Amino acid sequence: MGRDFPQRTCGFVIDVAQYGESDKLVTLYSRDHGRITAIAKGALKSKRRFVNKLELYTCLGLFYQPPRSDAGLYLIKEAELLEAHLAIRAEYRRYVAAAHFGELVLRFTREHDPDPALYALIHWTLDALSTTASPLKITVFSFLKLLAVLGYQPELTLCGHCRQTVRAEHTYILLPGSGSLLCHLCRASGNQSPLPELSVQTVRALSRAQSTRLDRHQRLHLSGRNICEALEALHAYAVALL
Repeated sequence: MGRDFPQRTCGFVIDVAQYGESDKLVTLYSRDHGRITAIAKGALKSKRRFVNKLELYTCLGLFYQPPRSDAGLYLIKEAELLEAHLAIRAEYRRYVAAAHFGELVLRFTREHDPDPALYALIHWTLDALSTTASPLKITVFSFLKLLAVLGYQPELTLCGHCRQTVRAEHTYILLPGSGSLLCHLCRASGNQSPLPELSVQTVRALSRAQSTRLDRHQRLHLSGRNICEALEALHAYAVALL
């Protein structure tokens, strides 16, 4: 009987597509159901219910009807705009950073599998990308936290082979297969790895970020070099996981 009456939840829009001549398919990460796909009938022609609401990276309060089968679509009856995150869609750098994070969420999650920690991370990431002067720094931090929430947090305090703690005179690579570090001394002599190299400054910055609360990440510093090294290494790790 509950399927016949509208229910309410909150969620973040992470993908939108046109469906037919007047409808929209909306992928959201919701508070109560995790990732869901919903249809908003007549959204492309709506002048009241959905106008300026079903946009990428908005936070919405939704009145919906659940699907009648596990393979069905949620039906959005009404949408209330809670947070627009206009700055993300107004500036290219912010938009690209949000699109990258949204793609990770889409690829690493499955439908109907809610996770309060992931919901909080999405909220923090979109808020931070709307306000920060350095979207790429937020990309690094949200990437790290996402891996931790998913259970794939890399080990960044020591070399996974010799078990020596990170040292100032060493450089490292992040092994995609295990998520552990390998120092340059433990690499086979003459074997040039195609994996991106991490300076000790980058490794220590990432390790510090792992143990820092989300609300304090804006205070952490990452240089341009740290950001480039980190994103290359985390990308290779994520590709291997996927």
